[in-house]
Amino acid sequence: MRIGRWFGNMFLIVAAVALLPMAAFAAAPVVKTVPWVASNPLIPHDAYAGKQVTLKGTTDMASGAKYHWDFGDLSAPTADANVTNNYVLEAKHTYAGAVGTVYTATLTVTNIATNESASKNYFVKMQEKTLGVESNIAIDEGLWYLHKTQNRSIAGCSECGSWSGYQSIVPANVNAFEVNGHRENGAASNPYTETVSRGMRYLFTQLASRAISAQNDPVNGGTYDPDVNGNGFGIYNTQYPEGYQAGMFLDAIVASGTPDALAPTGPANVVGRKYIDIVQDMVDSISYCQYDYGVNGGSWIYSCNNGNDNSISQWMAIGLLGAKSFGATLPMKPSVAKPNVVVEWNKAWLKYSQNSAGYFGYTNYNYIWGPYAVTPSGMVQLVLDGIGRGTSPAAGPSWEKAETFLRENWDNTGGAYYAIKDYYYGLFSFTKAMLLHDPDGNGQPNPITCLHSSNAGTTKPDIDWYAAEVGKVDSCSGGLPTSNGVARTLINTQAAAGNWSGHNYTSEQYTYETAWAIMMLNRTVFDSGVPVAVATATPNPVVNGQLVTLSGAGSFHQDAAKAIDSWQWDFDNDGVFDATGPVVTTTFPALGSYPVKLRVTDNGSPEGSAETIITILVNIPPLTPTANAGGQYSFCENRKPWYLNGAASVNPDDGQSEFGLPGDFIKSYAWDLDGNGTYGDVNGANPDVTAFFTTAGFGNYLVQLKVTDNTAISFPSSGKPDLFSTDTAQVSVKAATDLACVSCVSNLAARPKGGKVGLTWSKKPTAVSYNVYRGTTTGGPYAKIGTVTQPAISLVSYFDGAVVNGTTYFYVVKEVAANSAEYCQSNQAQAKPTL
Repeated sequence: MRIGRWFGNMFLIVAAVALLPMAAFAAAPVVKTVPWVASNPLIPHDAYAGKQVTLKGTTDMASGAKYHWDFGDLSAPTADANVTNNYVLEAKHTYAGAVGTVYTATLTVTNIATNESASKNYFVKMQEKTLGVESNIAIDEGLWYLHKTQNRSIAGCSECGSWSGYQSIVPANVNAFEVNGHRENGAASNPYTETVSRGMRYLFTQLASRAISAQNDPVNGGTYDPDVNGNGFGIYNTQYPEGYQAGMFLDAIVASGTPDALAPTGPANVVGRKYIDIVQDMVDSISYCQYDYGVNGGSWIYSCNNGNDNSISQWMAIGLLGAKSFGATLPMKPSVAKPNVVVEWNKAWLKYSQNSAGYFGYTNYNYIWGPYAVTPSGMVQLVLDGIGRGTSPAAGPSWEKAETFLRENWDNTGGAYYAIKDYYYGLFSFTKAMLLHDPDGNGQPNPITCLHSSNAGTTKPDIDWYAAEVGKVDSCSGGLPTSNGVARTLINTQAAAGNWSGHNYTSEQYTYETAWAIMMLNRTVFDSGVPVAVATATPNPVVNGQLVTLSGAGSFHQDAAKAIDSWQWDFDNDGVFDATGPVVTTTFPALGSYPVKLRVTDNGSPEGSAETIITILVNIPPLTPTANAGGQYSFCENRKPWYLNGAASVNPDDGQSEFGLPGDFIKSYAWDLDGNGTYGDVNGANPDVTAFFTTAGFGNYLVQLKVTDNTAISFPSSGKPDLFSTDTAQVSVKAATDLACVSCVSNLAARPKGGKVGLTWSKKPTAVSYNVYRGTTTGGPYAKIGTVTQPAISLVSYFDGAVVNGTTYFYVVKEVAANSAEYCQSNQAQAKPTL
């Protein structure tokens, strides 16, 4: 009876469910927004006053959905629009606001049938209009253009993506994403991860294998074997002209940064093989195809082993350079005087094809068709051959002569044939050569900043080939340059749609310009992202002799698989580094402006580095206070309450005033928690934000702090109002089960003694040190009282001797990373020291 009733009830339930529309079971939309930095989506996109930028997002709902953008600056959101292309949910907006203001825009997508909605944040930061900021925006808009124009319906290739044009437009465009840190194995929340994955899947379908065998050895005589791994074949791209395209395929695979990944698609000898093995076979094929005939061979041309062409050869050279950095090996001929046959034979070609005037010829030293393609191409080949400034052979090809030719003609105008800056094919070649310049051939690039002419009596001073701007002092010459560098040239020629086109000798090259421009602006070729140096100073401005804390903790790497592991500081920008570490302190002796250089280095092989300069202003009061929003904050749901800490903010002229008036001080700490540019969501140096972020839920957020002093009262004769500054901090709200929360210090113990408290806890292998915090109220807020370096033993200890007997103290510790960023907060321990 019970069984029968159960079946009857189940029948009614199933029948009722069957009558419901299928849409009722649809999940909420998946919404994604494009991060500016793939490795850290909390780093905002750049904007500046008057510049229209594009907000970029996607959804998984190809139809039956609507979307709108809230710009986060209290302006009206966009009207709801139907989703017609779920890969392109964009909005244009021009932000205004003080420099440093961060706005949190929001993309919301709604399932029309079920009315279920989902949203995702998009961060935008107001910046000063500088060349670097304009370059960032140009890259940001260019990548979005490539994403929008990808063809995602490829017959016979599941989940592939391509672009119109030659085969190699796919690896070129994929490479542009990869060198900015967007990779196929990136976060699923990043829309570009799918874009790159689709491109890589298509890329491998355009490869094939062919038999290779011994080749003539014009250097040593006899023959040599180009088949490094001995498997009897090489891999090549199948579309003619092979020579123009091979290097772009190689560099895209190298820029993946994943030599052990397996090719997901492709023909036999490609699919299922490791990327590094495919790259090695491509190297073998390029070596096999080097022209080995006559005394003036050593180059490459349209098809395999068929002649010399100095325009094409740069692509083979750049492919081989990338492959070497990936772990591939050029063929060697043992037991001979010059075993590196490919390089030595290429040197012979470059010696033959370089004109006495410095330029390289096209197919010989006299035929100079397109001098601003073939000369930079020759320089890329010189990099492959380990020839650069100071190492040019006495009776061989000369780097100095080629560089001089380009400096003497750098200011040229008149179109692609006459001017390198009107010819992006050649400009990209030149950029490669200057970035990868390796005068001793050890695989560690020594980039060149200043383009130099060696001509005696030249009228062309050195020029910063990347950053020069007409009307602004050039860092290389100290004077005003007569023409722009690469960055300004590219920024000025970007189309409104975000792409570049029309700056080449033939229209066949137009489709490549966007990818090449993006790579030139990011100053990289085949790295899977580059390090970025970020320096801050607290306080800044500063009074004479005041201690300044310099921090490089905000520096980051575009490649999530790499990390910054070295920070070097040059306090007076004289070329000599004065201190090391992510956080250092110094003073400045007199009034004035002091440029401080930070160089960061990553843990790559070879290492990558980046530099930035921050200017410290030493001045007389009244001075602006320097806000410090603290963080990064990791809030675990099982470690409440949660506090922000702006106590590290500094008022440089604290306590000072005009005679007889109240001393200056920070009178308010106002916080913006929701990114709308309005401060005062909470107030105080250590506000409790538990309620706000509990409601906000798990996720990543940006908060801003505004500190204001009382200058108007303390220094009335200055005519200045109360002064303020702002700062931004990252907040991550995590579940108790999140790995970062599970692995947090959880056994902090406090033992009271007379006049001191002893703390102990188990060390964490990921920590470099630990910051110790103390409060007098359970749950906080806490003030930092010390730092403990990671010990060799398993138990960490700290003694707090600045206590008062009879008072109860509450302690927490936070793990600290190599860049000085803090991990999550430990459990709380308490103790009451007594006599």
